[in-house]
Amino acid sequence: MNESILNQLSKYTLLFVENEKGIRENFHEFFNLLFKKVYVAVDGIEALEIFNKRKLDLIITDIKMPNMDGIELVKEIRKVDSEISIVIISAHTDVELLLSSIPLKLIEYIVKPLNQNKLLEIFDTFISINKSKEQFIFNKEKNQITINDTIHSLTYKENIFLDKLINGNKVLTYDEIEFDVWDGKHMSQNALRLFVKNLRKKLSLDFIKNIANQGYILNR
Repeated sequence: MNESILNQLSKYTLLFVENEKGIRENFHEFFNLLFKKVYVAVDGIEALEIFNKRKLDLIITDIKMPNMDGIELVKEIRKVDSEISIVIISAHTDVELLLSSIPLKLIEYIVKPLNQNKLLEIFDTFISINKSKEQFIFNKEKNQITINDTIHSLTYKENIFLDKLINGNKVLTYDEIEFDVWDGKHMSQNALRLFVKNLRKKLSLDFIKNIANQGYILNR
C-alpha cells in the first residue's frame, strides 16, 4: 500500500462492522496495523452503541447482518451525523440495496471480497475527504498553527519555513531554506529531513510535499 496513505491513517479511528467471525477477526488484526484505534461490532445494534459512545472517523460496515443490517445502521447514524465517512460492503451486487444506499451519503459501496487495491482506493478517498475538512490557521506573529481548534507552537525555524512555504506559491528550494531558515549556516540533508519530519507531526496532515532534488512545496 502507498506509504503516504498508511502514515496518514494512523491518526484516525475506525469502526468495522461484520457478523462473520473469521472476516471480522482477520480484518480487525489488519486494521489495527493502520489506524490509531479500531472498534469492531457484530451487528448494527452493537455498532450503534459504539458510535454513540466513541469518537469515530470512518465506519466500514457489512450490509447483511442480524438484528440491524447495514442500511438501517447508516440511516440511524445519519439522523445525528451527516458528515462521518461510511463504506458499505456486501457479498453480492444487489441493485435494490444499492439504490437504497444512494441517499445515505456513502463514500463507497463495494462488493466482497475485500482486497488491498479496493481498500487503498477507499482509504485514499477517505483521506481526501478529511483533508478538505481540515481547518488550518497560520499565525506568524504568535509562532502558532491552529489545526481544527488545536493550537501548536512553532519554533523559530518552523515559523519562517511555513511563512515562506505558504506565501511563496512556489517550490521552496534547498538553497532558500539554508539561507532564510538556517540563517545562511550549513544545513545538512539529514538535519532538514528531521526538521520537516517533526513539523509534519505538528501539522498532522499531508501539508508539505517534497519535490525531489529541488525542495518543498505546499500540497494544496
